[in-house]
Amino acid sequence: MAPSFDNETSLFNFVVRDGYGVKGIVDSGISKVPRAYIQPPAEQINKNNATKCEIPPIDLSKLDGPEHDQVVNQIVRAAETLGFFQVVNHG
Repeated sequence: MAPSFDNETSLFNFVVRDGYGVKGIVDSGISKVPRAYIQPPAEQINKNNATKCEIPPIDLSKLDGPEHDQVVNQIVRAAETLGFFQVVNHG
């Protein structure tokens, strides 16, 4: 039986204090997303008005070659502007 996350304190304790993390929530068999993880409707992305991000993944296999500085700059730029990035060929 999945644990009950009836308030933010019990959810926080399970995820952070007890160290189960978000993966622990999934592994627990929970069938409903806890309220703390659902954005209010006014803050949710309107999928009809959203734009697709067309930034290609960063190829980490090029770090050991002549394009090292270019790859590092791609990582820095993505981290500073988007806050995230996708990498490929990382072994």
